[in-house]
Amino acid sequence: MRVLHIIKTLDLGGAETNLLNLAEALDSTRVETFVAYSSGGALEERFKKAGVKLFKFSEKDHKIKSFATFGIIRKLSRFIHQEKIDIVHTHTFSAHIWGGLAAKLSGVRLLEHVHDFRYFEPEEFIRRRGMNKQFKFVHYLKNFSDRVVVLTQKNIEFIAQHHLYLPARVRELHNGIFLPKQCAKDAAMAEAWREKLGIAPGSFVILTVARLSPEKNVDLIVRIAPQVIAENSQAVFVIAGDGPLLSFFQDQVQDKGLSRNIRFVGFVDDVRGLLNLADVFLLPSFMELHSIAVLEAMSVGAAIVISRDVGCHNEFITDRQNGVLLDPFSDEGWASALIWLMRDPQARKDMGRSAFKTCQERFDIHGTARRFEEIYAELA
Repeated sequence: MRVLHIIKTLDLGGAETNLLNLAEALDSTRVETFVAYSSGGALEERFKKAGVKLFKFSEKDHKIKSFATFGIIRKLSRFIHQEKIDIVHTHTFSAHIWGGLAAKLSGVRLLEHVHDFRYFEPEEFIRRRGMNKQFKFVHYLKNFSDRVVVLTQKNIEFIAQHHLYLPARVRELHNGIFLPKQCAKDAAMAEAWREKLGIAPGSFVILTVARLSPEKNVDLIVRIAPQVIAENSQAVFVIAGDGPLLSFFQDQVQDKGLSRNIRFVGFVDDVRGLLNLADVFLLPSFMELHSIAVLEAMSVGAAIVISRDVGCHNEFITDRQNGVLLDPFSDEGWASALIWLMRDPQARKDMGRSAFKTCQERFDIHGTARRFEEIYAELA
């Protein structure tokens, strides 16, 4: 089966990382993998090493509503014919429009893989500080795809409620990652990161990895941090990521005199390495689908404290067993959960082991790849 994945960029991001993991795990004796993209290319070499054939259909970052759309669709259609593609698998909204139309014009099957919030109630999206407008277009795409893969049960409910697809066309399939053989942190890696960030030995590290944008709710961390620091002056919040609110939060932390205990370290390429530093992984976001960062934290045995009723969190986290679930719209409980885990090393250890077991059972990328191969076989 010759499968063309279409995505807007190959920069470092959730959808891009997920696609790379999938491309590396697919059985090359069953699937020949192609990837078409436009701007950016931080992950290009890693795709090439995985044996993926790349096709860059544009050098610029184009919007759907531009004249470039016609040229992009024409280029993709030509590539589909030249390479005798069997299935087009789209990964981002713009890529879905371009790739979907090219697939239809070329007479090949279309798989829509949803990594964004197109199938999400607009009012709820706005309440959660969302800034995306993709939901305005979804009704025009009714029955457009041959199969739709979503990441949450709420996505399935939205599609059913709005009669966008028959249930037989829709699958819920979570992200997967490559898992280590055992639940253990790399002590040498943790020490290297401590030295790099200037974190004193014996500090209790609470790590957040997120884009610093409104929906990630990082302001909650700034509000609860003083309670945690009052309990343990050696508690250090490490916040990795870039985004439009970075300078705002840096100024806020400095004004509150919290700079010693809250560190903004910017974009980090080696997130897996950084996770070895974490005693607790903290993510109070209003919106997620299925965070790769959460899975990677679980895979190294970190205790996780994340938002309840967000994305598919409730589908794989049992509160106080393999993670802690809390309401992101309320500050109540977040500081006390961190203090509990800080005081009780055995609870942290047990929670981390349980989280790792969940990853083994549900989120091994090889299992995810086999399920995609089954969908490809259905379509082919």
